[in-house]
Amino acid sequence: MNNTKKVREGVIASVLFLLILLVTIFIPFLSIFSLFVLPLPFLVYTARYGWKPASILFLILLLVSTFFVAVPIAFLTGLTGLMIGSAINQQVSPYETWARGTVGYAVGIVALFLFVQVFLNINIIAEMNQTVEQSMETSEAFLSSFGLESTQEDLTIVIEQIEQLIHLLPVIIVVIAVICAFIIQYIGYKVLNWLDRYQLYFPPFRNFQLPKAMIWLYLIAIVTSWLNQDQSSMMYIVAWNVTSLAGLIIAMQGLSFVFYYTDKKKLSKAIPIITIVMIVLFPPLGLYMVRILGIIDLGFSLRERLAEK
Repeated sequence: MNNTKKVREGVIASVLFLLILLVTIFIPFLSIFSLFVLPLPFLVYTARYGWKPASILFLILLLVSTFFVAVPIAFLTGLTGLMIGSAINQQVSPYETWARGTVGYAVGIVALFLFVQVFLNINIIAEMNQTVEQSMETSEAFLSSFGLESTQEDLTIVIEQIEQLIHLLPVIIVVIAVICAFIIQYIGYKVLNWLDRYQLYFPPFRNFQLPKAMIWLYLIAIVTSWLNQDQSSMMYIVAWNVTSLAGLIIAMQGLSFVFYYTDKKKLSKAIPIITIVMIVLFPPLGLYMVRILGIIDLGFSLRERLAEK
């Protein structure tokens, strides 16, 4: 009976996945929403029956998706649903579930890049560099038409900044994966709570805690980037990506401490709201301040000290 139910629900999940996949392909303006819904059939099925039967279903649907030339999208969304669903099935913490979903989404994005590179013969990095050069030429011609001229030094600085942004592509991929995995997991929690009466929810953000090892990773990456100033070297690019990503994660720790301190001291809820607004409106200053706060919180165990008091 259980096997029959498992097969029947597998068929239902497959049909739902293929229907949403077709909507994503043939109705592009709905793809913004459907890409977040597409992992749900896999997520629900995996949460109920585990990763083994879900993996078989995943491979079958990958083969079927070849008829629609949609293997990258199917791989991206299916893998994310599989990772989050298996974490729910194993009853791990919401934050670990989020981390697994992030890994799945990031791997899917990388697979999408490889598909474009290998099968469509498009070098994304080269295309980005070419776009930057064309934009600079267009901007220079636009300024010249108004009698304004930019110095070679100014152009060099702008080009270097854009190239540094391109070098941060791995961090950008991870940030996108973090955001998308969170949205998918949140929707998945709501669906499972409704269908199967689960009690799934994210704990209060004020309880978000990183391991202390994150500080050492951050410091090692900073020192490595200082010791190697050749911005074209692989070591510098890796260290800079790790520094940027670790800095963002530690900033989350600092922001969660603001929520924790506000709740602990019964302060106005406007304080964390103002902090978020400052981060959004003034990212360099806002992120720097909460990152420092996150380092202090991790390094000196501020929450434990507050709890003791």
